[in-house]
Amino acid sequence: MESSPFQSLVSLLSNILEAFTTALFVLEPKSRQLQMVASQSLSKHLPARVSLPLEQSGILSQVQKVGQVVHLDKLQEGALNLSATIPFYRDGESHIKGVFVVPVGDGGVLYVDTKFAWGFNDKQQKLIREVADVLHFLLQREASLSRQESYGRLFELWQKLAELPFKEEVVEEYCGSFLNECSQFLGSDYGFLALRQPGRSDQHLIAATSNVPRSLVNQSLPANQGLMGYVLENRKSLLVGRLNPSTSDHFLFLPSEGLPHQGTFWALPSEMALGHTLVMAFLSRQSLEWSPEEQFGVTHALEVLRLKLEHCCYQEECQHLRVYDSSTGMLNAVAFEARVDATLTNAMHNSLPFALALVQFEPWQILSTKVPPRQLRRWQGELAASIYNGLPREIVVGAMGENRYGFLFPGMTVQEAKPYLTAATDAGRKFIGSRVKGVRLQAQSGAVGFPQEGTRSEELWPLVSGRLYAALRTKSEKVSV
Repeated sequence: MESSPFQSLVSLLSNILEAFTTALFVLEPKSRQLQMVASQSLSKHLPARVSLPLEQSGILSQVQKVGQVVHLDKLQEGALNLSATIPFYRDGESHIKGVFVVPVGDGGVLYVDTKFAWGFNDKQQKLIREVADVLHFLLQREASLSRQESYGRLFELWQKLAELPFKEEVVEEYCGSFLNECSQFLGSDYGFLALRQPGRSDQHLIAATSNVPRSLVNQSLPANQGLMGYVLENRKSLLVGRLNPSTSDHFLFLPSEGLPHQGTFWALPSEMALGHTLVMAFLSRQSLEWSPEEQFGVTHALEVLRLKLEHCCYQEECQHLRVYDSSTGMLNAVAFEARVDATLTNAMHNSLPFALALVQFEPWQILSTKVPPRQLRRWQGELAASIYNGLPREIVVGAMGENRYGFLFPGMTVQEAKPYLTAATDAGRKFIGSRVKGVRLQAQSGAVGFPQEGTRSEELWPLVSGRLYAALRTKSEKVSV
């Protein structure tokens, strides 16, 4: 008891009263146990540490629940059933003549007994009550200091987390640093950050502390097994105070995962706006207890992380929409033009040729009278895939409109690009011809070469567009005849 901040006051009271035993008990709300936090006794039967269930603590329970003082005086030998009334005397005690028990606030009890007098006189009772008031003040002060310490640690955690976006630009590194800070804050040995995509039956560890087996990181893990699977399936937080190694389902991901299964496990899920489920989890080798402030701090931190990841996802989605056509998945017109400009600059610096072509499928509008718009949009994507399949990776294809495509052939002349262009247009014609009866889709094209036919964008685009228009007009005149 030497380390207790209440010990000196309890000892002083005991010495003044010449008490046999003086002890301060405090209720632990979670466990509903009365813990002896300070004592001075002449008894050989009082253990150095005492923890009593509140319902089995005899007279202490009565005082704590009712909040009234109990004074038993003129006790004769054998008049008191000590094992039931004062159960903290482990092996029993005898010749106690008086007992005085007073509540200390809402959760404490101050116990004093004596073998030298038949109870306590009015002056002694007043002294015990006043000491109880001082102890109540000290208990409140201890609780306040403990909260301040928790809030200080909480502020320090959030300050570190707020600074992370300025230190870690890569999302994966940001997630790893974020998880490490939360794990250190809780004092856990292992930390995990798992992500499950909507409609998937697996999960991926997108971040983990460095001591997690590498076989678990960046690989597909089942989302319906173990404790992590339970959290993902039920989308509820899970706190296991003490894992049981002999219980078959007390593993996190896989039975053979190589992680300890005897400490504390805590997992928190968070639903993302795009349908993903994010889970942050912690595991310790030893049993740990976290205060409500600590749990609140990490729970709030997870929401901050979720918002950050959602921001990154939306940013990536926005960037994708800026660059790619939503129906075909190809570069959109603006992005394709920018690629042509970049290729032109590179070609001029390195004296390399390139070919630029436009292909248009007609009569496209007739398809809208044959199939509904949703199906037509789906066919646009499939048509684009049939055009793009088989082309070398260096050839760039862009969607310039519903039925118009741009082709960029870096390092090739128009003559060298012609076989690839013909193969792509033939694939497109066959695709539509096999799906709509009575529709014969034709492809017309125009092509231009750098540097033979132009050295600036202002020269190349009008020329290639004019050649496509001429091809379409020639075909239209033939059909009219």
